[in-house]
Amino acid sequence: MKVIYLDACATTRVDDEVLDAMLPYLREEFGNPSSPHVLGKRARRAVDAAAESVARLIGADPDAVLFTSGATESNNIALLGAFGHEDRAPVNGVFCPTDHKSSLAVGRALAARGVDARTVRVGRDGQVDLVHLDGLLDLHTRVATAAWVNSEIGTVQPVHAMAALCHDVGALLHVDAAQAAGRVPIDVRGAEIDLLSLSAHKLRGPKGVGALYVRPEIRHRLRPVMFGGGQYELRSGTVPTHLVVGLGKAAELALARAEADLRRVRELRATALDILAAGIPGVRLNGDPRGGVPHVLNVVLPGVRGESLVSSLTTVALSTGSACNSGSQEPSYVLTAIGVDAEDANSSVRICLDPRMSFEDLVTGVETVVERARGLAGVAVAMRGHQVV
Repeated sequence: MKVIYLDACATTRVDDEVLDAMLPYLREEFGNPSSPHVLGKRARRAVDAAAESVARLIGADPDAVLFTSGATESNNIALLGAFGHEDRAPVNGVFCPTDHKSSLAVGRALAARGVDARTVRVGRDGQVDLVHLDGLLDLHTRVATAAWVNSEIGTVQPVHAMAALCHDVGALLHVDAAQAAGRVPIDVRGAEIDLLSLSAHKLRGPKGVGALYVRPEIRHRLRPVMFGGGQYELRSGTVPTHLVVGLGKAAELALARAEADLRRVRELRATALDILAAGIPGVRLNGDPRGGVPHVLNVVLPGVRGESLVSSLTTVALSTGSACNSGSQEPSYVLTAIGVDAEDANSSVRICLDPRMSFEDLVTGVETVVERARGLAGVAVAMRGHQVV
């Protein structure tokens, strides 16, 4: 049975060209890129070429790209690495309450050992309150962090302004770009970003690989959080050549297709919104309807419990929020942080659009969501009508 995929923020299908690029490094080109022999040297050249592709995508130098297992590990290396084990308050870091759990959990871990983990306010649109951020930053701040694009509501953060505020007090800015890479233009040097994380599987690459950009001038301020053979200064472990090659190819394709993909996803979004508005009275958007990325649609479906809708669909895949939070029965912490009440948060679903999907699949998928939502809303009304008062 065909499943129409409307969850491209959780992961994406590996592009055929990416898979083709990877396969030789699982077969005949299987050398360890740390080995000095001919197979190792060929693998090393492939890893270096992938670093160049990732660097072009984000506007960096290849030497500043560190390969990791994904954005979760990259976030941990960047944020934990900014603190020493002996650091205690007033040493502090600033965290955004709508960010991925891999950043927020680091904040909690730091707080547990005595570091002052501060939380910046966000507005109803999900954007960081820059005035509040300015007040939180001081000469004891090691790092502030924010996701460039929010995975649930699509909000785009003002990272350039955040970097300027951080640098005024000598703090670093880390940006989680897992949802931004390939979807918004990135220039780490122009934006003066110190650290930036990304994952391959969010941009039609393989799962299990990502990258961390480290601005060369601040590398000495980070400490390793894992130790081993020293393949990289900040991250030991054998480099998985096939995965790194896949990330490099995905980055290359994302950069080449960026403008066409943006045009396409805007058209898909407009169509999806028209179908939702026509089919469900009172449907409304969460987040920033004008300043967010077009591929993310987080909508309130009045009278429908989002979890019930998602679990009842057999031919359409969508979600109620980020994949890392899918096991929770609580309202989305992202929606709660921007002021959405519990009832609306529990009635919200997230549709994430892939520019490579067909309009036919989009229309069929969203119409199926509307039909099922209307059915569930009708059942809920009927059940309320039979309640004994």
